[in-house]
Amino acid sequence: MKITDILAVAGKPGLYQVLASGSASIVVESMVDGKRSSVPGTARVSNLADITMYTHDDDVPLLDILNRMHDAQKGAEGPSHKDAAQTIRDFVDGIVPELDHDRVYHSDLKKLVQWYNLLVSKGGFPLEAPEKPEETAAEEAPKKEAKAEKKPAKKAAAKKPAAKKSTKKKEA
Repeated sequence: MKITDILAVAGKPGLYQVLASGSASIVVESMVDGKRSSVPGTARVSNLADITMYTHDDDVPLLDILNRMHDAQKGAEGPSHKDAAQTIRDFVDGIVPELDHDRVYHSDLKKLVQWYNLLVSKGGFPLEAPEKPEETAAEEAPKKEAKAEKKPAKKAAAKKPAAKKSTKKKEA
């Protein structure tokens, strides 16, 4: 499953899989109950590929953390998001020891564990990384250059001088 196809919608629980997108809304399917709905373009939507977590060094993409959790658990679910705060913290610290607890709140850890368990139950692993824009841009650059070579450059149209108005006065 591609991580770019999974969304978190502000104000709605769980994760959503993108089915179709339009100019005004996105059609999604809930990974919790399988219901389809339309999310308006004004809603705050986060793609899981864009989410990172604070660490003491560099921020770590959520994709890396979720895959680490999957490897550490050998495909099994983790603790419930309803477990004690210390249980959740110990579980996440065992996987991401460099996590910055001053900037990552307990609610973030609960959501992380809930999302991980949801993805495991839906068979979402292994999560695939999104394509990097540099790779696609590098592939398209030769195509654009080839097209430029085929078409001759357009010449700018020569501007015509403006017609002068007659300043002669009529004699009466």
